[in-house]
Amino acid sequence: MKTLIHEIGVIDKQGNKHPVNFKKGLNVVTGKSSTGKSALIEIFDYCFGSGENTIPKGVITTSAAIYYVALAVNEQDVVVARDPEITSKAFLRRVETFNSTDIIRDYFSSTYFRPLVEFKKHLRELFLDIDDVDESLAARANRRFNKKSATPSIRSFSSFMLQHQNLVANKHALFYRFDEKEKRDQAIEHTKIFLGLVDQKFFHLSQEKERLTADIKRLERQKETNKRTSESYKQKVGPVLSQLYALMGFQGEPLSLEKVLRHPQDAKDQLDDIIVPEKINHNSDAITERYNQLKLARNQKATELRKLQRQASSINKHIQEEERFVDNVKQFSAPEHVHISASICPFCHTEKDTLRESAEKLQLAITKVSGNLAQARPMKAKFESSLVDVQRNIEVVSRALTELNQQITEIEKTEKQLAEQKSLYESVLMQKAKLFALLDTLNMADDADLEKQIKGLSTQIKIINKDLKKYDVQKGLENASAKVNGYMADIGRHFEFETSYKPINLHFSFETFDLYHLTAENEKIYLRSMGSGANWLYCHVTLFLALHKYFAELGDKCAIPSILFLDQPTQVYFPNFNRDTSENFEEQKSQEAEQRTKKERPVDEDIKAVENLFSRLAIYCNELELNDGFSPQIIVTDHADNLTLSDGVLFESLVHGNRWRLRGLINPIQE
Repeated sequence: MKTLIHEIGVIDKQGNKHPVNFKKGLNVVTGKSSTGKSALIEIFDYCFGSGENTIPKGVITTSAAIYYVALAVNEQDVVVARDPEITSKAFLRRVETFNSTDIIRDYFSSTYFRPLVEFKKHLRELFLDIDDVDESLAARANRRFNKKSATPSIRSFSSFMLQHQNLVANKHALFYRFDEKEKRDQAIEHTKIFLGLVDQKFFHLSQEKERLTADIKRLERQKETNKRTSESYKQKVGPVLSQLYALMGFQGEPLSLEKVLRHPQDAKDQLDDIIVPEKINHNSDAITERYNQLKLARNQKATELRKLQRQASSINKHIQEEERFVDNVKQFSAPEHVHISASICPFCHTEKDTLRESAEKLQLAITKVSGNLAQARPMKAKFESSLVDVQRNIEVVSRALTELNQQITEIEKTEKQLAEQKSLYESVLMQKAKLFALLDTLNMADDADLEKQIKGLSTQIKIINKDLKKYDVQKGLENASAKVNGYMADIGRHFEFETSYKPINLHFSFETFDLYHLTAENEKIYLRSMGSGANWLYCHVTLFLALHKYFAELGDKCAIPSILFLDQPTQVYFPNFNRDTSENFEEQKSQEAEQRTKKERPVDEDIKAVENLFSRLAIYCNELELNDGFSPQIIVTDHADNLTLSDGVLFESLVHGNRWRLRGLINPIQE
């Protein structure tokens, strides 16, 4: 997803603003130790919904009243912020165009702060429109409270964006937050969503396929064993038996349904003794009571069905309206300028400004409306989920209504026959014959009905399989891995891996998130088995550059923000720079040279390796901008400065004024 950080900053307790501005492509924040460089990645992470405040304790945390990040997501400007005193809430405000001068203490109104859980959902909707990620309804039913699976979180994005100081050259870990198994598993599981391989429809199709498949298995088991549960029998035998008793005028049940179901053939013999002309109660209103009960039940089911049908129609209308709304918003643009001439009275030549003032008010109103439109939340996925549930309920109620109609029609048919001078006992005999035939042929009828149902369900599954085949997640993940591996081969050859790992042949899997070097003998050497901090660094950098190149290639299909933080990657060459207190980088290099022994690698060689690293980052960004129309934004915080880069790139253009040797993030540095 095209994402660009405009500014990261702090509002201190005196109301002063301390901003750090960024541009597209490669950005470098350079400076000595303890100036707040590493705090930038932590501020971003905290403002991006982290439940834990990991900003290093010191001047910044003591001074800060507000931490904020201004960014653009697909050209939608957003400001997110956190108040360290209110850890349970976060600030989110969408703006038409970000202007740094607007950022003051009063900008962070309490009305834009919302609970952290709600904040993360709103922020996620800038990148994803998805409501239900369960492929299995059965698995959901087994969870406590029938709870849905966790939907993708913006916190998973952090794993692809942040390479902290203790991670960027780590041999045991590649991804941020992967030390917690649950977060690791969620990020891997949701990757197919992040890469655009699946959408909301995929999960609904998977759920429906599972439901239909379970129905087929259930019907096939019934067909194989030819056994029916008591409830299944009641649905067929119960209404016929009740109708028979009502025609006879019985108020009770001479032979209960349970006994009939338990011993069908014995029940037939007993009914032969019960259903005789002498036992007909002509004065009974039992048939009328049954008729009224059936009509009442039918009315209730009809009302329920109409309500569900109206609900489905309403949801469909909302889906159509949102699609129309989204199309209209894309075409909507607010006027940038208003050109109005002042009106002059032809008699007294007095100039009037009322028209100009009205035009300016109109422009403000249009701007406000366009801003409100741009902030509208996508709801289509939620509506689609609701529609699926309603349609399933309609199917159940319609089936019940059909059965009630059949029973009512049968009573009306009997009454018509009586009116045509046929005896009541004839109707009783017909109903009795129907019951006996049902008891005799129930198994045969069930088999035929089951076969018909299974055939219908199988047809539906074929249609669903055809739709699901378009996704082919497995192949999509394999292709994605192959793409990234190809990019790593190209990117990695420019870095200074040890000779034993040249040519570097890194392989990564989106299914396992493992990274290894494959030797000419097909031996897999995982990161943890590689020696040298430089190898670990270049593995991290090569992988993440390749990932973001692939994300950029996907464009809007990819939900992962096109941002990458690299915090102090040169520490593998200059570990002593953690105590860098010099006022310029040349002085620090001289001190480093004096501290090294003759057996150690010369400082100048390490500087060349560092210059090559920054050169490759700059070239990478420029090439992607040229090929894809945009480049991931890479933010490097480091001690290195005044480097000579290749391809005519000026290091100063990357620093963009963010040099902290005589100042820090909180400017000036407070002692």
